[in-house]
Amino acid sequence: MPGEGAVGETNVDRRAALIAAALELFARKPYEDVSVDEVCGRAGVAHGLLSYHFGGKRGLFAAAIRQAWEELVSYEKPRDTELTAVERVHGFLFRHFEYARLHPERFAIMMRTGHADDKVREVLQAARLDALAEISASLGCPESAPPQLQAALTGWSGYVDAVTVTYLDNLDRLSAEDVTDMCAQVLVASVRSAYKLPTDAAAELDALTRVTGGHSSAERQRERIGAAMPTGPTGRPC
Repeated sequence: MPGEGAVGETNVDRRAALIAAALELFARKPYEDVSVDEVCGRAGVAHGLLSYHFGGKRGLFAAAIRQAWEELVSYEKPRDTELTAVERVHGFLFRHFEYARLHPERFAIMMRTGHADDKVREVLQAARLDALAEISASLGCPESAPPQLQAALTGWSGYVDAVTVTYLDNLDRLSAEDVTDMCAQVLVASVRSAYKLPTDAAAELDALTRVTGGHSSAERQRERIGAAMPTGPTGRPC
């Protein structure tokens, strides 16, 4: 029989307690530094229950990652009241960042999948694909997306992950609205690029450098030309 717990506790309760403890501990420590004793002590269950439910620490780690991803994907899904593409995409992204802010330990563990087995990696890949399918549907893209669009959305998904890490490190300086707008704009640019919609990239980059306080490529070119020209006695170009 599996180990005993508190009176009235069910196997479901004990399993949930182990996953909750794992999410907390694996988020704060490397996998190797978390012991079975520590997890069971935090969960308040007998050691045998961990092996009974998960087959060991690796299985518990995988289950914790899987649950975190499933919760995130469910939380992100567009609401029935979000009718337009703008509402659905912005709602999806805002909830993504909101979930990460409310559950930073879950997001941290989702970014560390080195000890997950192949089966869990398949689950994680399916979770990512579900999220991207929601975004693709919100944009009105075809269900069978061409490789160019798949590449654009997959790359954008990695961008969102990286932005989320930065957001969590700068909660005092970045708002969920800020990063939601950033990611929405990058999504639009990614899809435009996938479909090769016309854009003047050089002009946009020049405009960006002026906004960020730098010099445009044209200005830099003029500076290089000016520096290379011989000067007369007054110091002006000849």
